[in-house]
Amino acid sequence: MKRLINLFVDISLLRAAPQDLPVASFLVTFTLVLNLLTGTVVIVGHFNSVVPALLAQLMDLALLALLVRLALSYQRRSGRFTQAISALFGCGVLINLVAMPLQLMIGDDPRVSPMGGLGVLLYVVLVIWGMVVVAHILRHTFQIRFGNGMLLSIGYFMLINWLVTLFFPRSS
Repeated sequence: MKRLINLFVDISLLRAAPQDLPVASFLVTFTLVLNLLTGTVVIVGHFNSVVPALLAQLMDLALLALLVRLALSYQRRSGRFTQAISALFGCGVLINLVAMPLQLMIGDDPRVSPMGGLGVLLYVVLVIWGMVVVAHILRHTFQIRFGNGMLLSIGYFMLINWLVTLFFPRSS
């Protein structure tokens, strides 16, 4: 287990690639469940309710898996799916775990919290780093340039944020 965690950390630090992970459907399921749980915790404050946060997180993970599956099928590289999606889900868990204390630092209103401004800045850096990690994984998965992976990462980030806003409007 320690070796797996170290692999996810190394992928998140761009020192390893998804192909370094074992090909194991259990790992996909395990990282999916952990990502669903940690991601829901991270976004529940945005919705002020667990159910829409859980559904939004589920939509994010399902869409990501579907798009990766379709793109790999199109490229006739379906064998890469298990490692790619495990890397995306597992690194997502790490990013979610880092986001949790940052959210506590930000608080309900960052303007009144002494550490709120720093928390917001660090959160923005974390979001950007998350997109860099996704780009890194996509670069290795699809054998494309990092810049193209970054474009895909930003595009997916914009798409999922639009879809979440469309299907799960923020409650006041």
